[in-house]
Amino acid sequence: MAGIQEDKRLRFSFRNHYVALASVPFFAVFFTIVIVWFQFDKSIMFAAAIWFLLNAIPTLYLHIEYWIKNKDEEYEVHFDELVRYKDGETTVYKVSDIERIKVYMSPALYRGSNLHFLGIEAYHYARVHLKSGEELIITCLLTSKVEKALRGLRGVKVERKKRLFNTLEWK
Repeated sequence: MAGIQEDKRLRFSFRNHYVALASVPFFAVFFTIVIVWFQFDKSIMFAAAIWFLLNAIPTLYLHIEYWIKNKDEEYEVHFDELVRYKDGETTVYKVSDIERIKVYMSPALYRGSNLHFLGIEAYHYARVHLKSGEELIITCLLTSKVEKALRGLRGVKVERKKRLFNTLEWK
């Protein structure tokens, strides 16, 4: 395991949080400019507030859900194993222990686009199905490109699933 490349270590970072949440401050600034441009017109303020909340609330829900799921975890991806660090314990999953990986992503990410009209479009995660029946969840808060990181596991089938709202509750 010596000589791990930094991009193979999956962990929380400011960058990963920012990439996922970037639309919320962007839309806050955008709607502030629109409100000022229209000289604080009440109907414009109301419409901007509704649109902002319709975007921000589901985005923040996903962010908190992903953070709670992966807050005490780190992973390392090697070509022949996936190593999980959780609560001071290290668990090694060999490629032979992994049945398949399903990556759930928005239609924009599925197409390979980085243009998002909603904050929820940046959120994606993978379910690593183990032959033992256990599942590991790796979210975009650990790495901004979940699918790319897990494709480093040689010989493991990676399925792509397209969904707009990628909550961990739905399978």
